[in-house]
Amino acid sequence: MSVNAPARSARHSHHDDWRDRWLFLTPEGESQLPDAVAAMRAALEEGGGGGAGAEERHVEWIVLHGRYTDWLGYLRERRAVLERYLDRFGPDALARHVVDVLWNHYLLALTVPGEEPAVDAERDRVRGLLRQIRGPEAR
Repeated sequence: MSVNAPARSARHSHHDDWRDRWLFLTPEGESQLPDAVAAMRAALEEGGGGGAGAEERHVEWIVLHGRYTDWLGYLRERRAVLERYLDRFGPDALARHVVDVLWNHYLLALTVPGEEPAVDAERDRVRGLLRQIRGPEAR
């Protein structure tokens, strides 16, 4: 399921539009993070993740039924997986890919109202990872 899928109903209230304001954010979080996070968890030998399929189902649930705070929580948890991965394996291609997806999301999140303190704090954490992985001049 994609955020670009047709709406189930043409009837939307203003509240629904407000709730969905975050769905325009970069689709890489939806399309690329599940496989990448599953690969990091497998490398870390972290059981219970359920692989890419479970990640995809989790993202689909958030897109269809969740709120912006659920999406931010998902991204925060995946940032934590990236941190554990970096501690063990260092800044390889997989880490570069995941940090780039997260960073692009948080740059676009600047345009979404609501949750600014949490988003700002998480953006700072991801910026630190970006610089750790790509170098101090990375933006």
